[in-house]
Amino acid sequence: MIKLTCWVVLIIFFQVENVYCEKPNFIIVYADDFGYGDLQSYGHPTQEKGPIDVLADEGMRFTQWYAPDSLCTPSRAALLTGRLPIRIGMVGGDRVLWQTESGGLPKNETTIAEALKENGYRTGMVGKWHLGINEFSAGDGHHLPHHHGFDFVGALLPFTFHWLCDPNKFSDDNMSSKCFLYCNATMKEQPINPEMLTQRIAADAVQFVKDNHDNPFFLYMGMPQTHTAMICSTKFCNKSRRGIYGDNVNEMSWAVGEVVNVVKQLGIEENTLVMFISDHGPQLEECFHGGSPGPLKGGKASSWEGGIRVPSIAWWPGKIPPGSVNHHVLSTMDVFPTLLALAGENNVGKQGTFLDGIRVDQLFAENHENVKPPHKILFHYCSKQLFAVRLGRYKIHYYTQNVEAHNYSSNCVDGQPMGDMIANMDCSRATKQSPPIMFDLETDPGERFQLEASLHEDVLTEAQTLIDEHRKTLTPVPQQLGNWNDDLQPCCNPPHCKCNEYDDSKFQQQVYKNEL
Repeated sequence: MIKLTCWVVLIIFFQVENVYCEKPNFIIVYADDFGYGDLQSYGHPTQEKGPIDVLADEGMRFTQWYAPDSLCTPSRAALLTGRLPIRIGMVGGDRVLWQTESGGLPKNETTIAEALKENGYRTGMVGKWHLGINEFSAGDGHHLPHHHGFDFVGALLPFTFHWLCDPNKFSDDNMSSKCFLYCNATMKEQPINPEMLTQRIAADAVQFVKDNHDNPFFLYMGMPQTHTAMICSTKFCNKSRRGIYGDNVNEMSWAVGEVVNVVKQLGIEENTLVMFISDHGPQLEECFHGGSPGPLKGGKASSWEGGIRVPSIAWWPGKIPPGSVNHHVLSTMDVFPTLLALAGENNVGKQGTFLDGIRVDQLFAENHENVKPPHKILFHYCSKQLFAVRLGRYKIHYYTQNVEAHNYSSNCVDGQPMGDMIANMDCSRATKQSPPIMFDLETDPGERFQLEASLHEDVLTEAQTLIDEHRKTLTPVPQQLGNWNDDLQPCCNPPHCKCNEYDDSKFQQQVYKNEL
């Protein structure tokens, strides 16, 4: 009778208030600088089909999914907290945290990992963090992920996979300041061995799933791809029709496939939700080493669609209908309340904490198009300044960055980037639009044809009312970005800052199960 009851509950999963036989597992894969048009499943004509595309075939592909920000640090903070970066001080400075800054994700903020841990989950993380390292002294690691609810932290990029992390272009001395790899709180490589990076991340992710499959678990995979530098392992280099960028996409897809494969091998796929999301749009200035926004305007660091509309895929066999496409306007901040609700937590977030994300698991169902749109409005900031909003089918820009004026090819010789350039990092260089400019994104997702503001005054008035209401919910918090201190430079053995504590022998016979 108990088994029968469980099957009945599973059958009516999306028709009743959440009741589960067991708590589902969650795997969130967060890509880096990955564009809306970078996957074959999102229309790229020469990118090979990989395991990420298979997730789309077997799950749900979202067409209007928005990043919380157009740069790495604030986007990742918003994913983990369900809150806009301006609410948690992840603004100011250079808009991202550097390795010698004292700021980081505030410890008074509740992360997905902390909230799920309170609900009986084992929590793990591998890959890119970029939410702070040291606070008071070099090596204190006060901002690292084990302080934010993660039980297990494997191969960890506490900073990012920087342009300098290319041994074909730069010496060890050039690389060491920004190119290092931790395992939990211990530095393992400085400078990093980039060819082994994806293997290390995949191996630790697979091991975490194996070690915790008997319990509900949450795994956060912050992939280094496709942030420059463009480095791949020998198994993937020079294999893609698309060139080095395509090689990197394929290696990332392989890593995702390794984790999904072990989920299937353990027989837990029908109780495991896997989501693949990009943190923001592609770095167009990197020529053949940068990604594609598809039909969208702009890229990384901008509030145009190409900077903030990203690929997103959800896979959950037996729960999410295969091959489905979802056109609802959604946000990465929705992940936080959605996972907690699926885990059975009704009181999402700390008391008095304002969440910008909304529970959206009802949109995983086959009849999702009949569900009322969850968001009235989405707010798109550039650091502290509100640049644009998405209201229904309309996008309204209050400030704009002039992406048309920037000649991306100026950084390119024969398709190869000459330097690490991001054109729209400086929010103060934007143009104020008065009246605001508008686009109908249902008919014009590329933001090419400006609407007449005088014909849409009702939309502008509604937007301003919602903005005024939103601003009343903002409270001042300490600014986390821009607090530089050279004494906080991570260094494994001062003053040399060079080490390699990995034993690579176990990787030498690595079998790539998902060759393309």
